[in-house]
Parts: sequence; structure tokens; C-alpha cells
Amino acid sequence: MTRTTCLLLAVAAVCGDLLAQSNERGPNYNASLTNISGVTDWGRRGAAYPGGEVGISIQNQLCNPGTIPVEWREPGGNIGSTIQSDHPKFGFLVCKEVNGRFVQISDASYCKHAFYALASPSTCGGTCQPPAVAGTQLGVSCSDIYSASNNASRTYLGPPMEINPWLGTWPSTGNYFDVGDPANAGYPLPADGLRSLSTSGWDAVKNRVTLREADITNGATMYYQVHVVIEGERIENRNNNTMSRPFSMTYAGGSGQSAWNSTTLGTATLGTILTQWTGATLGEGTNGGTFTHLDADGRFQVAVKVTGPVNGFWHYEYAVLNIDNHRGGASFKLPVCPTGRVQNIGFRDIDQNALNNWTASVAGGFITWSDTNNNPHNWNTVYNFYFDSDVGPTSGTAVIDQARVGPGALFVNVPTTVPGLQTAVWLGAGCGAPATNLFANGQATAGNAGYQLHLTSDPNTPMLLVFSSTSSLTNLAPGCDAYVDLLNYSVVDLYLTNGAGLAVVPAPLAPGVLPIDLTVQAASFNPAPPVLGLFGLSNGLTVRVAGTGCQ
Repeated sequence: MTRTTCLLLAVAAVCGDLLAQSNERGPNYNASLTNISGVTDWGRRGAAYPGGEVGISIQNQLCNPGTIPVEWREPGGNIGSTIQSDHPKFGFLVCKEVNGRFVQISDASYCKHAFYALASPSTCGGTCQPPAVAGTQLGVSCSDIYSASNNASRTYLGPPMEINPWLGTWPSTGNYFDVGDPANAGYPLPADGLRSLSTSGWDAVKNRVTLREADITNGATMYYQVHVVIEGERIENRNNNTMSRPFSMTYAGGSGQSAWNSTTLGTATLGTILTQWTGATLGEGTNGGTFTHLDADGRFQVAVKVTGPVNGFWHYEYAVLNIDNHRGGASFKLPVCPTGRVQNIGFRDIDQNALNNWTASVAGGFITWSDTNNNPHNWNTVYNFYFDSDVGPTSGTAVIDQARVGPGALFVNVPTTVPGLQTAVWLGAGCGAPATNLFANGQATAGNAGYQLHLTSDPNTPMLLVFSSTSSLTNLAPGCDAYVDLLNYSVVDLYLTNGAGLAVVPAPLAPGVLPIDLTVQAASFNPAPPVLGLFGLSNGLTVRVAGTGCQ
């Protein structure tokens, strides 16, 4: 086949070799999660409730719906045994919604290294075909269950950073099982590919999925995700690799394994844990090309919810999951209209260390959070980004810069919702006491019958609203600027704020209304009028009726 022919086939999405990561084993190499259940807590440690930590685990079931046995090589279970790398790895995380924010409350949990494949009757169709050597492969149409007890066994729980989640690889020499715990610069034992790790004497929480009791609300719904990583499995077969399910925990008292009662809720669903965030919009991207994943390095998923506006500001909440990107994220960047206002910017990671939080800036038409303290966004973790803006939501692209060198582009583009529809432009502050504030309650888009302007001040404050089709800055008194064109303006009406200090100006917009910019400002009659001893001024606002994009 010629290069030209292959390129043409790639455009048609049928040039198979171009639709794979570098170590993929073919279109029929596949493993699928079919259920997760049975949340179990194993005890607590630390200060008295609610100042301690709890170790938990969960059961998961896996099957082989492909036509090729899935490798399941022993990661080394006994001291001195040989460590083999090609086996499934299970990643775990726990999230919950807190005041409209979907946050991870588990640590960067250690991952399960699967050590033996059962050959149970299939849960995904077909007749189980066991391998020639029992336990070394998950046979075609065979099923395997790892109980909560198995997934809690520290013999096979290792650090997530040792795993390349995109390729599914893990070093068989020099890993956590090889060198032991605690490790130091010289290693306590030689890195020889033989198991050295002993779990003797550990408390009930170490290396298990760990939750802070302060983050557990008694009886509240939380969500658990299991992510199976398969070496050589192509991206097209990974939609069945993540599964999540709701659960709850209730404090029963005491300090042992009976301190908490855990209950699995609902049903397990395929998809990442971000699908559990009700009302959120999800987007996903890799750092590879449109048709090729040979040069890629894994995916990020962005979930977003936008609420408001309140007093002219929308609230934006982003939960970002590193699904399987080995290079990690070093920044999160969103476009914003350059003349828009952004406030209350925030960030949340999964630790309690405020010194390694990402720093935020607004410049050059972007809101950017940057990792300046060696805290990259690694796989199987959720980071949160949030802010308020007087620019409304529209479709756009988030950009995530890669944290480490490796294959693929230097960044990941993810389609999402961004602050990019600016139909009200803040022109500047007003003057007078009490202050009068003017803002839009919604988007000035054609067909928005509920569009309104709001005026706020002290209760029972009279004010005159005026507008002009052009804006013209005129200083009327020290610190008092008129933004409407004083040579060509019109009066809308006289308004009186109610007992809550609010006056509502209905401004319904008909379908098909033509684009026009109107500059609006209010003159308030207050006890200390700075302008000619008669009135104060609100801020100025340009309403871009039927406007699109930024100013």
C-alpha cells in the first residue's frame, strides 16, 4: 500500500494501523468491567472521629469480550518470587458533590496489580475458553471477580505513578514490590526483579483507598470509580474500562473495622466518575492527532456546570479527570473575552497542602491555572477549577499543557463550555452613596423573552434609567463618569427599588431582532448626590443585543 493510499484510508477512518497507540495488540484485545460492588471499610487510624482516616476497598468483575486471551502475569506475591509486569492494573478513586462542586475525596490511591485470572462463566457473552495454564490469562469469554478483600490486599497494591496508564506498562524491576517499603535514596534492598516488599505490621489504612473522616458526611451519597488498565489495549476498546457507582458510609462509633458501616447504592454504570455529576457537560481529548494515536499520550476529560447569572455574573465549575495521560497536566487554560470581568478564581487538588496549589492568572484573553510547585495533574485524579465571570457561556476549547516530556503534542485540547458570549460589557464604576449597580440578568440574545436589567441600591431609591446607541465618556464630577452619549440619549423610565433594594427592568427580545449596541446607565437620587448636587450615577453597561462572541 502506498503512503498516499494509507493517508486516504486514514481520512476514511479505516487505516487500522493508524488508530492505535504504539504497543496495541489488535482490535480484538479487550477487557471489560461488568460490575463493581461491595464497598468495604477495613478500619481507621489517627485522631478521634472526625479527625482520622478510613481505609476502604470495593469488588470489581471483569470479562473478556474480545477474541484474544488477556495476559495476566503474576506480579510477585511471595518474598523472592519473580515479578512479571503484564497483567491488569486497577485504579480507584472516590468523589462526591459539595455545594455544587464535584470533588475527589480519596487520596492518590495505590493500584491493584491483578495476580491470578479465574475462568468463570462469561458475564459478557459466549462460552468461556480457559487458558492452557490456569490463572495466566483471562480466556476469551471468561469472567473474573476480584473481591473487596482481594482489592484490599496490600501484597498487590502499588503506587499509581509507577504505571504508564496510556500504554498499560509497569516496570518489572525497580518497582515498589521489588525494593520494599520504606524506600530511600539507596534503596533498602537491591532492585533485582524479585519481590522484597513485606506488609507485616501495617495499620488498617496504609496503601488502601484512603478517605479523611472530615470529608465523609454520614449517610450522604458518594461515588466510587474503578479503572482497569490493560497493557496493549487500544483506545477504541477502552470505553468499558471505567465504571462508577454510588455508595454511602455511616459512622457507628469506635476505632476498629466496625467504626464505619458502608452501603453500596444504585447500579454500576460504565463511564468515568464524572458521568455521575448530574447536569454537567463532558468533553474529552488527547494530545494526539485527529486520526492517529501512535504519537498520543492519553486522555483528559473535562466536566463543566455553569449557573447564574447572579448580579450579572455566571459561576463556572470545572472538574477535570486525567483518565490515562501519563505525561500529566501542568496547566489548565480557558479563553475568556478580554474585556470581561473574572473574579473569585479558585483551585482544588486532592491533598491538604496549600503550598502546592496551582496559581491563577487572567491575561491575554485567557484564564490560566499553572502548576508552579511540582504538583502535576496525574492520572486517575480529579482537579477542580472555578470562577465567576460577567461573560456568558458558549462552546470553546480548554487547553491542558503537558507536565513531562514524552510522545504526542505539548498540549491537550478538550472541547468544553467557556466564558465567550459577551452580550453585556461593563464600562466602568459609578459614583454616589448609596452605590447604584446596574447589571444584566441573562443573555441579550434574540428570542430571550425573559431578558431583564437589574438595578440595586438602598430600598426605596428612585433612579432614572437612560440609554444611547453610542457611548461617550464624560466626566461630570470628580470620580463620576457618564458613559451614555449626553448629546444623543433617551430616557427609559423612572424606577424605584423595592424593600430589598432591587428594581427590575423587563427588556424582552423578539426572535430575529437585529444586532445593536445600547449603552445604559442610571442616575440615582440619593442623600449625597455628587453630580451637581442632584444625583449619583450607576456603572455603565453596553448591552450587545443579539451580539455574538466577544466585544
